Amino acid sequence: MRGCTSVRAEPPRIARSGRYGRTLLGVLQDLWSVARSRTGILALLICFLPIGTGAASNLWAAVADDWHASADTVALVTGALTGIVSAIGCLVGGYGSDRMDRKTSYALYGLLMAICAIAMALAPRTEAMYATFVLIYAFIQGLTYAGFTAVVLEAIGLGAAATKYNLFASLSNIPIAYMTVVDGWGHTRWGAAGLLKTEAVIGLAGIVLFVAVAMALPRRTMPA
Repeated sequence: MRGCTSVRAEPPRIARSGRYGRTLLGVLQDLWSVARSRTGILALLICFLPIGTGAASNLWAAVADDWHASADTVALVTGALTGIVSAIGCLVGGYGSDRMDRKTSYALYGLLMAICAIAMALAPRTEAMYATFVLIYAFIQGLTYAGFTAVVLEAIGLGAAATKYNLFASLSNIPIAYMTVVDGWGHTRWGAAGLLKTEAVIGLAGIVLFVAVAMALPRRTMPA
């Protein structure tokens, strides 16, 4: 693994069979092995919790008028610049995740996103502040992408990696979807600041729940 400083236990590779049914059974057994492990449970939990979802990024264009941002500014910062900054965040986030506990790194990145949302809600409503915070948010979103990937790759191990990773990635769209709806509700009820504070508060609650579950789970593989 990239830049690892310690050896981590991983499930063995699945022995592929010429028979599709037998191979499929091996994949299902491997999925069950992941799902009942402590690391797998926490990775699955992350897929459903509203930590570092980046849902507000789906609404930047809708709230741009609150910061008096022009159409050209919105197109620039939410388009090419966000892509570049987010990619840089992914690189930094991957580096960070390899140098601390990966679940801790993901929770930390989620905390940074909540702080960014609160800071944007309190900042002056100017075009410059809009561009600045959208790009900071994009950078942190890149951190969370890398953090999520690190947690999932640690959990799934070597067997049927593509199948398991895409299963986790598909599930991770659930909190993005419901937080986009919640953020929209917050904007309708309390305006742009309400949108950002709503996302931050719910994100912090998700982190607290994740930490509580992580502390409560035993540090050994759970029995079948």
